[in-house]
Amino acid sequence: MRQFIRYIPFFFLLFMAFILLSCSGKDKNDEPLPDNSGPSFEALEIFLANRAAYLVFSEPVYQGGTIRQPLTAESFSIVLQGGTAVLDSVKVTSATGDSVVIINLHIRGLVSGEETLTIRPAGAEAIVNARAVPMDSAAVIAATLQDPGIIGSWISTGENLSVLFGQFGFDSVKIVYGHDGKYTYTSVTTGGMKNVLTGTYVQEKVPGNAIRKIRMNQLSPVTATIEGIFQLENGEPVRMIYETAQTEPAVAGLTPPTPEAGFGSTGLTGSDNTQVYVRVLPE
Repeated sequence: MRQFIRYIPFFFLLFMAFILLSCSGKDKNDEPLPDNSGPSFEALEIFLANRAAYLVFSEPVYQGGTIRQPLTAESFSIVLQGGTAVLDSVKVTSATGDSVVIINLHIRGLVSGEETLTIRPAGAEAIVNARAVPMDSAAVIAATLQDPGIIGSWISTGENLSVLFGQFGFDSVKIVYGHDGKYTYTSVTTGGMKNVLTGTYVQEKVPGNAIRKIRMNQLSPVTATIEGIFQLENGEPVRMIYETAQTEPAVAGLTPPTPEAGFGSTGLTGSDNTQVYVRVLPE
């Protein structure tokens, strides 16, 4: 009996060790479940005067049904609704294993700023993540296009040239208004002489009036300020009626046109100074 009592502490310690080991073991239910969620849309931004869309996913994405190939235009359903512009085609730029996709937009017509670009996966397994888990086919993201106003490339030639420009021997005039607030004005005479002016510009919408205002600060080859008005017309191609006048240094008897007075309101020149441009789409 004494010998058994002597072993009681040993058995007690052994029992406690068993209890501790049992409690320290992880329950299978405590293990993290495998992540079966697919990628999702996070952000959509329109930039570069509606020439491109910046689409962000929650994680790197790939074409479904392939071994980690980048997304293409066929991976998406892209629709433009509302307003006056029409989506002609798209081109997708995507690097393998990237979570950002650049969608180049080829748009016809005048963008009014009321158009909505809506993007969805092209199908149930069109877009997957690195674990080959597909994106929810019902996922959707949308953004509104920007009203670019005068931003773009414009050319006037032939009968679109104003009478005044014709008297000065112009053959063509091209103006490029950048989305960075800079412009380049290139005129060519019938004799082939080219003149290039550059500077910065600010455009302004006038509430309740289709005619807008523009102010240009010419920086090269000499400094000057030019002010005037323009109006955009939807069509194939998009047209712009345009009239400006130099205000600094001031020219005697010459006043800039205003939206209230309309086209043909430039000081001494009248309607002879009204120009028509057509928009040149980027290649």
